[in-house]
Amino acid sequence: EITHKETVHLIHEYLTEHLSERITIEALSKKFHINTTTLKKIFKEVYGDSVAAHIKKHRLEKAAALLKNTEKSVLLVAKETGYDSQSRFTAAFKNEYGMLPTEFRRQSKTKM
Repeated sequence: EITHKETVHLIHEYLTEHLSERITIEALSKKFHINTTTLKKIFKEVYGDSVAAHIKKHRLEKAAALLKNTEKSVLLVAKETGYDSQSRFTAAFKNEYGMLPTEFRRQSKTKM
């Protein structure tokens, strides 16, 4: 029998492989046969963050890597990391990194 912690690790793996998709807690609980309350509780115990906050960090880390290592447009980076609006992505990015995606890209290019 698989433990709740093992299930939460599988959920984390699934989420990080599908960063461009919007996946609800309800969908995860159905897919992985775990109660939503249990899922949220165990996830926070294991990762120290809510599912949403944790995945947001992963999305923004992936976005930073894409901005740094590709020439993809900010809109494309936003879409590839699960943001349906460039302005929401830009706001989240600035909140996390203290600068706009375009500034981040410019700065990371000058450091090379």
